[in-house]
Amino acid sequence: MPTAEIQGVSFYYELSGQGNETIVFLNGIAMSVAHWAPYVQAFQGEYRCLCHDMRGQTLSEKPEGEYSLDLHAQDLAELMDMLGIARAHLVGTSYGAEVAMAFAVRFPEKCLSLTLIDGVSETDPLLEAIVDSWIQAAEKDARLFYRTILPWNYSPGYIGANRELLAKREASVTNLPREWFEGFNRLCAAFLKINLTESLSAIQCPTLIMVGEKDILKPYKFSKIIEQRIKGSQLIILPGAGHAAVLEEPALVQLHLRNFLAAR
Repeated sequence: MPTAEIQGVSFYYELSGQGNETIVFLNGIAMSVAHWAPYVQAFQGEYRCLCHDMRGQTLSEKPEGEYSLDLHAQDLAELMDMLGIARAHLVGTSYGAEVAMAFAVRFPEKCLSLTLIDGVSETDPLLEAIVDSWIQAAEKDARLFYRTILPWNYSPGYIGANRELLAKREASVTNLPREWFEGFNRLCAAFLKINLTESLSAIQCPTLIMVGEKDILKPYKFSKIIEQRIKGSQLIILPGAGHAAVLEEPALVQLHLRNFLAAR
């Protein structure tokens, strides 16, 4: 299992593919490297593909203490340096999109482009209340936790068509160790401190923004704020998709990503 020691923390990562440029795929808050497998398969013939679990996520170490988007950005910068990656295309969904924005603000010289999927640069009272309910559920019971986050992450159509798959995912969540939930809650605490909107105008690299039409967790209004702040950015709505658009509509997300990278 490939690991890297960064700032005293062990990180799990996977680097594969070929090409002169690298795509870094950044996880949503409850995701892991494995969720990006269809994307790596689709792009590894033309690009090197780097995935990693952030501190607090599934296969990486989950140290105690306070996390932050800026700390995740620093972790990624050091991982890229360790692997000899000077610059990369960053593709992030939800929490990963927010880390990507923080990274682009702090390390503009390392960014070839940004693709931000269902992310936000700020919160509102409803989003804060939702995340707080996740934290409370994660502290109590794994099955309750999964059922609490499920309706916010998937579209009605996806839930209706994938009940058996979602039941299997629920069962797998009940097998996660307690430290996974503790790490998840540290990540949530980091998210609740997000304050990126005013700094987005500093981002100069080409930027693609995607948002699921049915995303009720981080809806269109948040993506519109990002588009308005990042000069020259492009905003695409993904028809019918919920918040977990990268899982619901991988072929469509890949198509838009491929077109965006080809047009640079």
